[in-house]
Amino acid sequence: MNVPGPVRWWTPRQPGWLRNTVIAVIVGLAAGLGVLAVVAPLSPEPDAIAGGTPPVSPSPSWSLTLPMLSSSPSPSGRTSSRPRSPSVSSDGTRGAGIAARYAVKDSWSGGYSAEIVVTATQATDGWTIVLTFPDGVDATTAWEADYRQNGRTVTLTPKSWNRTLAAGAQIVAGIQLSGSGQPLSCAINGTPCA
Repeated sequence: MNVPGPVRWWTPRQPGWLRNTVIAVIVGLAAGLGVLAVVAPLSPEPDAIAGGTPPVSPSPSWSLTLPMLSSSPSPSGRTSSRPRSPSVSSDGTRGAGIAARYAVKDSWSGGYSAEIVVTATQATDGWTIVLTFPDGVDATTAWEADYRQNGRTVTLTPKSWNRTLAAGAQIVAGIQLSGSGQPLSCAINGTPCA
């Protein structure tokens, strides 16, 4: 009579299965990091999208250390460089990427009006025009800008709808003045007007 042997509830694994699984996981992680090291420098930095200077792609700084991954400085000793933001003036507005042209529009006895054409050469968030007039010239109104006068200095700041300008955008702000003197100086975000 033939008696069956004990029933096996588990199947033995092939020799080396654990080693093969660990190697497959390590190879997969290394391949994924290799793709990340190639793709990550290609994506633009937020400042570059906003109009900053072009980003400098840093060398990949990831290294694979078994049994765990770690981030270490690049072998050259250089730190990764981020694009620099345009300079910021003392009033918080950006100083690069914007220009202004001042011109008298109309004149009459006892006053005149002037236009200031603001042109963004790159995307800009905020602008400030500062005009210095000789004694006896006072601002009476402005359009496309808010104004305030302190002594001989008149400061124009943007309205909410024209604060942010895309590259190439242009607006025309204006100011009406009593008196007859032309500005002694004109600057937008610290850059002299044309």
